[in-house]
Amino acid sequence: MTKKGRGRFYKITPMKGFANRDIAMSAAWIDEYRERVYDQIEDLPQSALDFEARGTGITIGRLLLHMGWAESLWIGRITGVEASPGLSELLSPGSLENFENKPCISPGAEALIDICRRVRNEMTIPGLKSTSDADASCWKDGSTFRGVLGQLQWHWIYHSGQVGLIRFEWGSDYEWTMGSPMAPEM
Repeated sequence: MTKKGRGRFYKITPMKGFANRDIAMSAAWIDEYRERVYDQIEDLPQSALDFEARGTGITIGRLLLHMGWAESLWIGRITGVEASPGLSELLSPGSLENFENKPCISPGAEALIDICRRVRNEMTIPGLKSTSDADASCWKDGSTFRGVLGQLQWHWIYHSGQVGLIRFEWGSDYEWTMGSPMAPEM
């Protein structure tokens, strides 16, 4: 079984309603990377989401929860917006501390996507909208908003590759496709 993936998009425009264009652009790129990951998993059955890649403790479900958990962690650190107790509980199996444990049975694909969208809608977008200086120090080590958002972009891309590999090992390929000319917004 092979799924032909959604096209990759490069003509990304800054999100509306943000105080800083660069932050609005980073948020838009993170949205694009999230949507790619969602496309990679939306058709998968529970057995694929819980398939463990060769004794690694890594499953697609765990990776999605980890990506949402990491985004909530970093957005919380740099903006002060905290995850609700219910959202924190849903994300907890994705925390790095839990990677020492056997992966739990993940919620279905739709639920995983909904959890990650909640992080976006309840924390990331509201937390970043009023940030006016992308290069302001936002963390005690001197990290900037631009730097942390770059890390989150990298994080979604990196784990997207792992999701694709685990999907393939489970028995379903994902065909990467182009969606538009490679001409990013400037």
